[in-house]
Amino acid sequence: MDRFNELLAEIHQRFEELEKLSAENQKRRQIVLAERIKHYRMANNLTQTELAKKLYVTKMCVIRWEKGEVMPIESNFVRFRELGIIEK
Repeated sequence: MDRFNELLAEIHQRFEELEKLSAENQKRRQIVLAERIKHYRMANNLTQTELAKKLYVTKMCVIRWEKGEVMPIESNFVRFRELGIIEK
């Protein structure tokens, strides 16, 4: 029974490590997307308000995306692809 408990503890620890890696990977994706959105906006001489109108969202969404605070919802990615913010 001790060996079983040891194995369970090891499995639990590995799952925690995987969750941490997944969260770190998600944060990196947020940062890359934030940079792409900001780069697109600046390269096209758009204000945050103008980009928000193109994306059918609020200015606050654009601000939060550019800061890497939140990830856009999946439906926004269609428009990102159409505008060339991300690759198809």
